[in-house]
Amino acid sequence: MVLLTVILVQSVPARGQDDASSFTTERGRAAIEFKDDAIHLVAAYYYSQENHDSRWLLIEAAVSTEERITVHRDAFRLITPDGVEIPLAPHTRFRSDVERVRRLVQNASTTRHSISSYFTRWRLEPFGFFRLPGTGTIRDDVVVDRDRTALGDLFFESPTAAWANGTYTLVVEWEGIRASVPIELD
Repeated sequence: MVLLTVILVQSVPARGQDDASSFTTERGRAAIEFKDDAIHLVAAYYYSQENHDSRWLLIEAAVSTEERITVHRDAFRLITPDGVEIPLAPHTRFRSDVERVRRLVQNASTTRHSISSYFTRWRLEPFGFFRLPGTGTIRDDVVVDRDRTALGDLFFESPTAAWANGTYTLVVEWEGIRASVPIELD
């Protein structure tokens, strides 16, 4: 007599590694929201969606969490359609190309999206990762929690001096928490 035992193993994804699409909601042509039990992220990129023929890409973003966490600028990255990971631009590069960045910010001003309206947190704090000359102090991190939302502009620099059309992925990841949203460039 042969006894056969079958063991079923369920694959459980790591926290934040499961299907991100089940946590995302489109909030417009170029705005997307990610929300699960640990993190809330909203990204808007109306200007950059159609105007990405320069080295700079501008994404407005806001993030909050349920637990108190310090978010460092290294938590943000953009993944290209072919899988290349691009971190936030170093502030030194941002400042060295300040005239081009000023034009980008000015041109994008008419397409701004009120990303703070998606949050019920009573305290809004700027990321402070990027500052134009004379507009404030640069910071490398910001604290978020259930009462505090961090928001502001994220700047990514293309390694090829322009951004190709396609679906990119904005990722925010730190301390076991991950949110990712698609960024569609036309």
